[in-house]
Amino acid sequence: MKSSESIWAERSEMKRCLMILPRPIFPLVSGYSNKNYHLVQILANRYRLQVVVLTESRLTREELQFYAAQQVACTVWKRTRRRSVFGALCSLLRGHSLQTGYYFDRRLEKRVRELAEQSEVCIASLIRTWNYLEALPPDPDKTLVFDMVDSIALNYEGSRRRAASVLWRWIYTVESKRLMREEQHAIEHSSVTYLFNEAEYRYWLLRGNVRLLPHGVPEQLFSYTKRDRRFQASVAFIGKMDYQPNVDAILWYLREIHTKIGGMLPLLIVGAGPTREVKALAGKLGNVTVTGFVEDPYLYLNSALAVIAPMQTGGGIQNKVLEGMALGKVNVVTSLAAKPIVGAADRQHLLIADSPEAFIHILSDIRDHPNRYHAIGLHARELIRKRYTWEHYGRLYIEGIEESQ
Repeated sequence: MKSSESIWAERSEMKRCLMILPRPIFPLVSGYSNKNYHLVQILANRYRLQVVVLTESRLTREELQFYAAQQVACTVWKRTRRRSVFGALCSLLRGHSLQTGYYFDRRLEKRVRELAEQSEVCIASLIRTWNYLEALPPDPDKTLVFDMVDSIALNYEGSRRRAASVLWRWIYTVESKRLMREEQHAIEHSSVTYLFNEAEYRYWLLRGNVRLLPHGVPEQLFSYTKRDRRFQASVAFIGKMDYQPNVDAILWYLREIHTKIGGMLPLLIVGAGPTREVKALAGKLGNVTVTGFVEDPYLYLNSALAVIAPMQTGGGIQNKVLEGMALGKVNVVTSLAAKPIVGAADRQHLLIADSPEAFIHILSDIRDHPNRYHAIGLHARELIRKRYTWEHYGRLYIEGIEESQ
């Protein structure tokens, strides 16, 4: 067993890495949270890691204890929502995106510069924090990582075409154009850029050192066996329920599909922060369970007849689909939800439905003939086991950094 002195000696020889996060990662209720929870552990095993977390409230004791357990130095940068909104409006007037303006702070820029001087690797999480690395003086020995995850510009371009509100259509139009320019600049000036979505990866591929990096799922899902018989005839949706693409998806399902088949296929909506609109419509229609935050969301997924992801907007990390597939469940999803999952084929690993009629037909057939779809769940689990573990993700992430140095 190594002594504490030898452990600290080893860590002192590690390269230093600075990581900037636009918001806290706890509680672990979103794709952003789960991804960065695992990434911090991956980086802490390889580097002497310093994390800067922007927040509008105090970090939870749980998050602070997590960083301490990983021997990660943490700088908490607290700012008021009023200051963030003011920054976004100033950014809008200057011709920049709301996204970057909301998260930029001149005082923090100075602090990041001081920390970056001591770091060989600097990571910007999302386009929201790239400006902090953009402001650093040129240094050929420093590796700048743009952890882009997904292209907000391309997502907003799609949302612009689907937005019903004139105001939101204008916001998406302006923001998508500005983000397109900013994302391109970040890709061109970073040492390496990571993207999750294959279509977005192909779009940006020629702009710089862009790498496709699938996210992972918890290993325990492959052997998860808990079930609750009360939910075995239900379909389940999981996600952070104050995240607008999730809200759009479940409202669409409730209005277009649940109104027609909800009497025979109960719906489970699993996830923290359900909006008033979601709860009101679910209560009005009936035969819907809205759980809010639960300690073990996988119990609901694994108990359900099928897992759905009827995404209408967005285009980012579909952890909900990856997790459902890892459990060996039949996943019925829109093309938008399926698109980022490299290697997933319709009717082999999941079922794609883009219209209410298609959803109704597929879900009704699963209810009537569940054994027909058993093999799809098995194929899905095998695909995730091969390509979507955090171990695989971490290996590719570190490889990308080291090959860029």
